Amino acid sequence: MTTSRLVLSVALAVSGCGDPPPPIDPGAHSADVEAWREWRHADLMQPDGWLSLVGLYWLEPGRNTFGADPVNKIVFPPENAPANIGQFVLDNDIVSMTVRSNLGVQVDGKLARWYMMSDPSLSESPVATMGSLRWHVIKRQERFAIRLKDSLSSTRIEFPGIEMFDLNPEWRFVATFDRYDPPETIKVPNILGTVSDQPSPGAVVFKAGRKKYRLDVTQERDHPHYFIAFADSTNGFETYGSGRFVWVDVEDKNGRVVLDFNKSYNPPCVFTDYATCPLPPRQNRLPLQIEAGEKDFKAPQMTLKL
Repeated sequence: MTTSRLVLSVALAVSGCGDPPPPIDPGAHSADVEAWREWRHADLMQPDGWLSLVGLYWLEPGRNTFGADPVNKIVFPPENAPANIGQFVLDNDIVSMTVRSNLGVQVDGKLARWYMMSDPSLSESPVATMGSLRWHVIKRQERFAIRLKDSLSSTRIEFPGIEMFDLNPEWRFVATFDRYDPPETIKVPNILGTVSDQPSPGAVVFKAGRKKYRLDVTQERDHPHYFIAFADSTNGFETYGSGRFVWVDVEDKNGRVVLDFNKSYNPPCVFTDYATCPLPPRQNRLPLQIEAGEKDFKAPQMTLKL
């Protein structure tokens, strides 16, 4: 495709009213996506990023001992964990933790033997650290779990990167934002098999070919971006079978947003069995073959040395 046709194709990928935006320069678009790819790789490689996730342990009411010894209710991977670390106690909506004093476990940079890890007054769970290990409490509906990360996990240390589709500006759209007033409640399934009700402030509407499509978004409080979980016909083939994610900036004064599928990325569940990923809601399953963004990830096979 020539440069003039490429610029024209992007300029025409507009749905909605108002003055059309200026066409994006192909070089600027390429640089923008390349910068995003570098950020994405660096974010995954953070010591506490998704590649470091090595465990998810659902708590039972009462005492839950933990450590590498198999006699514990919660058994940490033995590579970097001592046999017996301590115990979690789940009492209604409160999770406390007691640890052995000689292990150097810290919370918020301070040593102590007892910690309140979760209660209704906390906006988020504090993070406990010991050596290369980090853990905190998560809540999914009415269940509590310990999420464990290890900065020395083999998935992180040996990560080869993610294969991407070639950059394709035809999968970048200047779309319109259809705001719901009041916000609608949408059903969002997750990898655990449960469904939650989440508020949606609106939908991104874009035109591909001769048809219009819409994707419902969600948004965390005061977050400057909308989050979209979507599925398309590449899922299970070139891309992860359970769909992908993409972020978009909030709309401008003309109600426009940029939807760039070249920045589509895999959910954490593609890297680990211990994530609790949302899945695309039914209305966000597109009858399109979106060959843009990240492809599926398969962990490299280890060679057995005899």
